[in-house]
Amino acid sequence: MKKYIILIIAVLGLLIIPNVSAAKIDLPEKTDHEKVKVYLFRGEGCPHCQDFLAYFVNVFKDYEDYFEIVSYESWKDDNNKKLILAVKKAVGVEEDVGVPFIVVGSNYHLLGFSDDSGEEIINEALKAYQDKKYTDIVAKAIKDEKISANSENLVKAADSEGIKVKKEYLEDEGIEKKGLSDGVIVGIVFAVILLGFGGLVFISRK
Repeated sequence: MKKYIILIIAVLGLLIIPNVSAAKIDLPEKTDHEKVKVYLFRGEGCPHCQDFLAYFVNVFKDYEDYFEIVSYESWKDDNNKKLILAVKKAVGVEEDVGVPFIVVGSNYHLLGFSDDSGEEIINEALKAYQDKKYTDIVAKAIKDEKISANSENLVKAADSEGIKVKKEYLEDEGIEKKGLSDGVIVGIVFAVILLGFGGLVFISRK
């Protein structure tokens, strides 16, 4: 009986552990500088691209005065494919290198993503925000090559990949989230746990 109780407590503990987000990074003084754009060239279903989106969905509100995320799905969208090739050519990257391809100003990151690289990208964006010589090479490629690229912001890109986004962020973008609410799901989970616990108690008394 004690083993069952310990198991139930362990399951409850896992359910109520809060999501851990990245530690806040020191922010520069706000100025009239335009927001820096952090570009994510991604492919639908790409695991590391999803890691990027999941990371920034949790932290972007802390930095929204300084930079924004602009996503281009470049596996299926031909115009976005032209854009990623144009940008890679501009920075001297081989065409066959995949995604995620992340660009901040004139700097870029290739393949893979972790919390450490997330902090590195944030620091780069904040540094670019303070740089009077900040150059947006993606915007330049769009203008020079006359490419009609199709972008998504962070929330829409994350939602399209099925990544959990806070309801208020979805509402800000006018996205209607279908399915059960978080409250209903939590209620169902606890009801199942309580019923299971009651069943175990009942069996133990027989």
